[in-house]
Amino acid sequence: MKNMDAVALKQQATEMGAALCGIAPVDRFAHAPTGFHPRDILPGSQSVISIAVQFPSSTLTVGKSQAAYTFVRNRLMDKVDQITFRLAEELEASGYAAIPIPSSEPYESWDAGRRHGQGILSLKHAAVLAGLGQMGKNTLLVNRQFGNLLWLGAVLVDVALAADPVADYSPCPDTCRICLDSCPVQALDGISIEQKKCRSVSGKFTEGGGGVYACNTCRKVCPNMQGVN
Repeated sequence: MKNMDAVALKQQATEMGAALCGIAPVDRFAHAPTGFHPRDILPGSQSVISIAVQFPSSTLTVGKSQAAYTFVRNRLMDKVDQITFRLAEELEASGYAAIPIPSSEPYESWDAGRRHGQGILSLKHAAVLAGLGQMGKNTLLVNRQFGNLLWLGAVLVDVALAADPVADYSPCPDTCRICLDSCPVQALDGISIEQKKCRSVSGKFTEGGGGVYACNTCRKVCPNMQGVN
């Protein structure tokens, strides 16, 4: 990547295990909340490299085990973090400043009363701005090929890279309310998610010890879970 070619960079991300990789220029983040803009993390950042890895579909389509789902979710998180870490290493070795964004925890921003956590950069919004898909009513990224079976990551870099166009397809039919009506705690309004309600059912500790993710209804019931029809 010494010549910083965007095509070569995306190919390298694919070889590392990414199912998708797109690039957004920092000027697309003009509406990011104060404190959560790419330049609040890397002051000289010019591009955001967004990646996604694919959920193994059987875990959701036919699987019934919360433990298995949790295991897959955690391994996907590790896989994404490994890819973004390695990309940042490669970029630094080529003489650029680069910062990988955690694919999940830890949170620097946490509202205990609302049980609301916010990552240092919205990976879903970054993925939309990098052309990887559009946001569904379930607040999950929906990609034309992979549906919502994706886990996201990103790398900030202080060099301008050729940007990808934003996706122009609709992730949800206008009248569809399946995910909103199926949520057991009515945490979705079609635009955002009330994390306190979601967390009340999505995570639990078993009597034998260990935490599991106990609800994935909004992902699973989506008609476009495995691709946009």
